Amino acid sequence: MFGKEENISTKRKDIGNDVSHLMSGKSYSDENFPVASFLMTKKIRSIVRVFYFFARMADDIADHQKLSSNQKKNILLFFDNAISKSKKTNNKVLDKMIAKFKELPSGKEYSRNLLKAFMMDASNKRYNNWRDLLYYCKFSANPVGRFVIDAVNERKNVEKIYEASDSLCTALQIINHIQDCKKDFKELNRVYIPESFFKKYSLDKKTLRKSKSEENFERLKIEIIDNVLTSLRKTKLGLREIQSWRLRKETLIILNIAKRLCNLLKIKDPLEKQIKLSRIDFIFCFFKGIMYD
Repeated sequence: MFGKEENISTKRKDIGNDVSHLMSGKSYSDENFPVASFLMTKKIRSIVRVFYFFARMADDIADHQKLSSNQKKNILLFFDNAISKSKKTNNKVLDKMIAKFKELPSGKEYSRNLLKAFMMDASNKRYNNWRDLLYYCKFSANPVGRFVIDAVNERKNVEKIYEASDSLCTALQIINHIQDCKKDFKELNRVYIPESFFKKYSLDKKTLRKSKSEENFERLKIEIIDNVLTSLRKTKLGLREIQSWRLRKETLIILNIAKRLCNLLKIKDPLEKQIKLSRIDFIFCFFKGIMYD
């Protein structure tokens, strides 16, 4: 997956077995978007949440502030090696994920694709332009939507559904990047906003440390959000192709949440405080998703 030069030494084969002390303790209830909500059947909730906890574990490793870049990579490579060989470990989260591959074979590809993104995070990779950022989202976000689609066993017009799902997942990821841009830079030295945007608006990345956005950063932010909104406008027709009523409604709720967050981010300052939806916002997005296709 990452090249022979990065394979884990056999002397360090147990490096990823016990990572419980490195976990943040976050769960799906802490996320900005529903993770297999009550709308989904118990069976689907179960399998999706196995994938979620695997992703959360790997994300916590990539984001850990006390691990070096090489330590993070070694642990993530351990995960990838176990997944690629469907090999039992002493890591319960990893083993539960691997066990699901018999039921959902495509889960192996999606799991490994997520690990590619976390490897980029562990390297504090920068992104030169919008295309580079979309490439990152292809691995960091899109596998999640495709995993859920496969778990529900959607078969009709699946390529069209995948395309809509990819657009939605990428949009959610970029929204999260804007929400957390200050925190990511200050705590992790990580910048997802492409270099080309900083150059276009004559900004230095140090602007992300400020307590309030200057005019040029506001313009940068609005351009990115407008790009996201353009992507979101293309998703609804594809999401309507989903045959499962439960999944279709859940994705439409998430689409409404994404649009609402975009609108908030356009008028509020993510450098001043983190922008999140209120309880009323969530309720409105939920009922709008349920009532209208």
